[in-house]
Amino acid sequence: MDQPIWLLVPWLVFAIAAALKAWKIGRLINKRLINNQLHSQRRDTAGGIERFRAELELGWRRGQQSAKNK
Repeated sequence: MDQPIWLLVPWLVFAIAAALKAWKIGRLINKRLINNQLHSQRRDTAGGIERFRAELELGWRRGQQSAKNK
C-alpha cells in the first residue's frame, strides 16, 4: 500500500456496483412504464373502454353493497 492510488480501488468498485444497480432499477422502471403504456393503448380501443367501464361499475356496486352492510 505504498501507492495512494490503491485507495481509489474500493471506491471504483463501489461506483461500478452503484451504477449497475441504478441501471437495473432504471431498466425495471422503463419496462413497467412501457407495459403501462401498452395497457392503456389496449384500454383505449372500443372493447377496452367498455370493459374498463364495466370494471368501474362493478367496483362501484361492491362499494355500495359494503356501505349498506355496515
